[in-house]
Amino acid sequence: MELNALTLGSLILAFVGGSFAGWLLRRPKTIAMAPPDVEREKTLAEARHQGLLDDIEQHLSNTQQALIELADHQSVLATELRGELRLEVKKDMDDTDPLKPPRDYADSRGQLL
Repeated sequence: MELNALTLGSLILAFVGGSFAGWLLRRPKTIAMAPPDVEREKTLAEARHQGLLDDIEQHLSNTQQALIELADHQSVLATELRGELRLEVKKDMDDTDPLKPPRDYADSRGQLL
């Protein structure tokens, strides 16, 4: 292959043109550092956001508990309006009634004389 001035000029022009096109089409490299104040503000904003989410969650759970209590109270009132008697036994109370005297041991064991 013969390298004359036209071929050599074309090769150099193609190399320069390709280099220029590659330089134009390269991905931009942005090196930027955020100042510490921005990072601090970002962290504070995230903490405030999390605090608000916690407050909302607590408020929702309190509201749910209040709705449950209202529903129970409403059912009691509805029962009273219908004239029905509903007795609730509390699990944390003993079987002994404070108005009745305690049973005698012999009476409770069937050893009456």
